[in-house]
Amino acid sequence: MKRIVIALSVALVATLALAQEPRRVFIHGGMEGEGIVSALNLSTDQKVQWDSIHQQLGASMQPLIDQHRAAEQQLNTAANASNPDATTVGQAYLAMRALDKQIKAAHESAKSQIDAILTPDQKAKFDAIHAKMEGEHGPMMLKMHNPEGSRE
Repeated sequence: MKRIVIALSVALVATLALAQEPRRVFIHGGMEGEGIVSALNLSTDQKVQWDSIHQQLGASMQPLIDQHRAAEQQLNTAANASNPDATTVGQAYLAMRALDKQIKAAHESAKSQIDAILTPDQKAKFDAIHAKMEGEHGPMMLKMHNPEGSRE
């Protein structure tokens, strides 16, 4: 029983620490779209497909981002309670993780669609840009986002 209490306490402390930091919200970031389009020298047809893929991604992401913000608020509320319940905090954290996985899948799907429209040379350039963006901004081209809505 003591091990469970200790494990939950450690998880709670880690969650509280994370709650103090701005959360990563999954927004296509880094190099702006026009910069990538220019760097890849996309054809007119490829630009149309590129825009369509990103519009679809944006449409599918917005509800997930909204749900993620709500889940984050629930986590913060649960963690900041005067007597936080470890089960409630854990459930809120797991809800956010489930949304993270859905968001990651949407990004991976969009990347696969983009890969499919590129020539081998363009794909190599895009992979290099994508790798650089992930190196600078974290996995899935993340940008920091704080709850007030201003991006860092």
